[in-house]
Amino acid sequence: MTIVFALRVSYTRRRQRYTFFIVLYPMGVSGELLTIYAALPYVQKTGLYSVTLPNKYNFSFDYFTFLTLTMVSYIPREWRAHTPPQLYFHMLRQRKKVLGHVDDYSKLE
Repeated sequence: MTIVFALRVSYTRRRQRYTFFIVLYPMGVSGELLTIYAALPYVQKTGLYSVTLPNKYNFSFDYFTFLTLTMVSYIPREWRAHTPPQLYFHMLRQRKKVLGHVDDYSKLE
């Protein structure tokens, strides 16, 4: 009885691990992009983390441009039309490999 319960809990946790990412991964990507987008007006207005010329290092850095380029590069890296997001589909393959078919676990009941 205890072994069957332990196997069931183990399967439940495994199923949660390999299922929750289906919703959480796109939410995380969207959340990161929205957070950067929400910060853009403040960064542009205050010049946060920006270094302007002239200075003793003869170096210029615009944080607003860096964030904008990060957002633009983030979308093709994660959601290209011709190339699916690699990490997301790797996890889907792992899910199928680890969980297998539901029929395999119905024997526990």
